[in-house]
Amino acid sequence: MVSSASDTGRIDKEKRLAEEMKASLVNGQLHCSVAFKVTKKLKVTPKEVGDTANRLKIRIINCQLGCFIVEKAVHDDLDSKIVSKKVMEMVQNSLVSGRLPCSVAFATGKLLKVSRQKIGDAADKLKVKIVNCQLGCFP
Repeated sequence: MVSSASDTGRIDKEKRLAEEMKASLVNGQLHCSVAFKVTKKLKVTPKEVGDTANRLKIRIINCQLGCFIVEKAVHDDLDSKIVSKKVMEMVQNSLVSGRLPCSVAFATGKLLKVSRQKIGDAADKLKVKIVNCQLGCFP
């Protein structure tokens, strides 16, 4: 069987991605923020990183939005956390069918120049579910 140049390129890309991800592991796990750095470095989609993580049985941890964190998924002190009215309104106005897609949460944080964790905190305070992880960690 003869493989085409596109097959060879795809295989090389998958191999580089797997190697980069394995090299980026901390205690056998891949941090969400590192996964996104890999996407930029190798010019691949977050979904490709997530699919490769699944194939290699690599656990992605420490969601930048706070959806899943090694310590705890919801902050114990969320009620005392201060989230600006502007952030809360922007999150509320960004909902799609009452939920906040991960990609929209990232874009909102970038637009407002606030951390992704702040966007996650606002969603928690609003009791809004973040959905459609770009890495495929949750639907």
